[in-house]
Amino acid sequence: MLDCIVIGAGPGGLVTTKELLEQGVREVVCLEQKADVGGIFANTYDSLVLTTSCTYSMFSDFWIGDGKQHHFWTKNEAVDYWKRYATHFGIFDKIRFNSQVVAVIPQDNDRWQVQLASGETLVSKRVAVANGNNSYPKYPQWKDSLTDVDFCHSQEYRNSERFVGKNVLVVGAGESASEITLEISRVAKSCWVSIRNSTPFVVPRKRGGCANDIDVSRVLYKLPREYGYTLLKIVSRQWLSYKNPVDEIGVKLNEKIQSKYGLWGTYGAKTFALPTAIAHHGCKVVCDIIKVEDGGKTLIAADGETLQTVDAVVFATGYKNHVSFLPDDLKEIDLRSLYKQMFHPQYRDKIVWIGRARPSFGSQFPVMEMQARFFALICTKEKKLPASAEMKQVASMDGEKYSEQFKVKNASNFRSLVDYHFYMDDLADIIGCQPPLWQYFFLHPHLWQRMVYGATQGTQFRLRGPGQKKALAQELLAKLPVAPLFNPFFKYIFIAGFKARVVYGWKAFVKGLIPNRIEKKRVT
Repeated sequence: MLDCIVIGAGPGGLVTTKELLEQGVREVVCLEQKADVGGIFANTYDSLVLTTSCTYSMFSDFWIGDGKQHHFWTKNEAVDYWKRYATHFGIFDKIRFNSQVVAVIPQDNDRWQVQLASGETLVSKRVAVANGNNSYPKYPQWKDSLTDVDFCHSQEYRNSERFVGKNVLVVGAGESASEITLEISRVAKSCWVSIRNSTPFVVPRKRGGCANDIDVSRVLYKLPREYGYTLLKIVSRQWLSYKNPVDEIGVKLNEKIQSKYGLWGTYGAKTFALPTAIAHHGCKVVCDIIKVEDGGKTLIAADGETLQTVDAVVFATGYKNHVSFLPDDLKEIDLRSLYKQMFHPQYRDKIVWIGRARPSFGSQFPVMEMQARFFALICTKEKKLPASAEMKQVASMDGEKYSEQFKVKNASNFRSLVDYHFYMDDLADIIGCQPPLWQYFFLHPHLWQRMVYGATQGTQFRLRGPGQKKALAQELLAKLPVAPLFNPFFKYIFIAGFKARVVYGWKAFVKGLIPNRIEKKRVT
């Protein structure tokens, strides 16, 4: 019998297998339905470039290569990194390729029976679901009325060749939708993009040659979330000062975000593809489509605007939360009902979901790794889950918190959304691997600077606690970039963050002072 079956050999499955092996869980097998590693990333559109920099996308204990800190991987580069990672940590020996899982069945003795398409059956104590969530495309209801036009989902999209010289509508406003819209707008006769409510917070990958996500840092993202509204205004003013049409359109799109938390009330689209398509390639934004005529050749938007002579529609409308091989009660599990979006209160450590939690900013890869570390420690009994009732209560509290923060319509539908810094620090507290910031402020200020004013990526969580690799972590941290103050954008963000800390620090001081004075008067 196996200790754990990991389903999927994408980044989530690879890092889970690696962490289990590193913690001494030897009876592990990773099942991958394809013939190679890479998961959903290996089968995406041709021009895909990740929207998080190599600094953020790297796993905590495997270097990306010198000079790559501000680089953004293509899908082939990302898969190559994961292959090198798998080779380095001996993961390939545990992977079975061309092994499609068709059913995961719970047994009476706290075991799982995993059935493969080949007819083979495996038995395991635990199952880690790490197959991603891009299997079942989601469409609006009006898709079925498109009888006389070409249409496809972004899952099928590979390049813009089939749309040359055509009138094309792209539906969606996320990162894939934006990138596809730009590609199509360059070659189409006309291009529209349908956005139901608002875009996410759009931000370019780079500013002045520096990866923009370097400023997704502790100094900024540990501020109260109410400051996100002020920060949105500050960023908008800075972008408008560039006198650039792409930045100006970015500001207009972001102004539609209606949240008291500003940019922290939604998720990020870390690409300026959509503003570029609008500014330079004639793409036009339209409202939600509510009516279809002429088999799709005529589409009517919610504000009454009519699109005519439509030739094709591309749906970049996301995916259903559905895992076909799981038991019926788990096929479409609400991730916010899971403890830390990982563990079911009833099944506890017998099944875990890895990589489903989606950070609003930051990167999904450090999240996967932190989840894998936590799960591996649970498997070895170095860490324990709380009682089932407490797991359920914590999941409910976390769910309420995220539902409140991500209340705007374009974010509220994503039940997998988490606040990256809160989530990572939360898991780090449970694991016991929080970076010793105060200690490093005095003893290693150059490393402290990278942890506080640089990307909050996974390496800083290797300095202490279970799974620590202190010497390696210090070596890698020294190579990581910090937000460059010579760059006007980063300087502006730094000043905004510093001012906010002063303001909120003063408010907290006054708030604590007033009750003390009242108490003294009562005593007198």
